[in-house]
Amino acid sequence: MARVRVYPHNDLMNLAHYQRETIRNKVAADEEDAVALDCLSCLVSLAFSVEAIVNLVGTKRVKGWKERKPYYVKISQVCSVAGVEFDKSVGVYKSLWELKELRDSIAHGKPIEFTTDAKTRDELRVQMQCPWDSSLTPDYVETAYETVKTFERMLFENCKIAVGETVTSAVMAGK
Repeated sequence: MARVRVYPHNDLMNLAHYQRETIRNKVAADEEDAVALDCLSCLVSLAFSVEAIVNLVGTKRVKGWKERKPYYVKISQVCSVAGVEFDKSVGVYKSLWELKELRDSIAHGKPIEFTTDAKTRDELRVQMQCPWDSSLTPDYVETAYETVKTFERMLFENCKIAVGETVTSAVMAGK
């Protein structure tokens, strides 16, 4: 018999790290091909990571944890247990909320249709931008990645969760 612990935040953060390295390598090689798509992939991975981290900490430290509650309720509960207040308008929390909004705009994507009087291709290109396009830069990705890692470390430290308790693993138990 084995005790198995599967923690999705590990895979999601590893995916985000891989994507960030891909972006860094392309930037270093002055290669622009699909960098915006790499940025989008990384940001979506980071946004899912935050929720997975929140669910992990909630499961381990919030009495009566309900994974299906709204995001704001869950992240506020986990932050409270960590001894901090979640305020989506300031600092790290603002950045985390922006990731959540980006994720929602993609995951719950709705068609946007309108008529424009754009006269040039450049004007039309500007009008056709997606709400998340301004975030698709290597600099934004770097900042977002560091923000998520800072948040993760803060939660684990403040909630007294050792890194070993956050790793997907299996341990043989009994005979």
